[in-house]
Amino acid sequence: MKGIHTITSLLICFSLINPAIAENIYKVKNISQGKSLQLKKYPSKKSKTLVALPHDASWMIRRDRRRKVINKVVWRKVQWNKHQGWVSAYYLASDAMASRQARQRRICLRDKKIKLKVCCGYSVADRRRPYQHIPILAVRNIAVGGSLILQSNPWGGKKLVALPHDATWIADLGKRKKRLDGSLWANVRWSGKTGWLNMAKLRADSATTLIGDRKRKLCALPAR
Repeated sequence: MKGIHTITSLLICFSLINPAIAENIYKVKNISQGKSLQLKKYPSKKSKTLVALPHDASWMIRRDRRRKVINKVVWRKVQWNKHQGWVSAYYLASDAMASRQARQRRICLRDKKIKLKVCCGYSVADRRRPYQHIPILAVRNIAVGGSLILQSNPWGGKKLVALPHDATWIADLGKRKKRLDGSLWANVRWSGKTGWLNMAKLRADSATTLIGDRKRKLCALPAR
């Protein structure tokens, strides 16, 4: 199950309303796996950090028509989920896949033959899967601008991705492991990556769980 940085309703709304915006969707580049890119409140390295963007963040909507050049650094104003701020253009690349998905959603929403508009953008592969209740978790106890590292195993291993301080849509896969220090770790999936997170940094997100369950029920294709 995808995480929040793959598609939120807010981003979909922007991309569907304005075709020009949909053609200006970015993703992060030049950031090492497991590291983050800071989204700044103003176009300055010294400005307040609004959120730490994962190394593979996508669906970043361009929110300015002109770039700003300050001290030889080119800045772009973008929106990622509910956060709107500035990043250096050096770390941005055009997100062709997201742009295609945005166009496909616009076509789906305008198609009068399609009644369940909530399913626009829901992949055929996902619709063919039998309905399954998936508890959703969200990050807690992480300072604004900080990150929670998704690890390949509870004892360390590879750093898969840095989740932002307000990340949700973390699918709980049900497995738990207890470390020698007494901490309990959960096996989860976020943004297409499966790994482990410290339960002390997670909370149940009942509202998002209901949204996901409802969509899977509505969009599931009839069994053959």
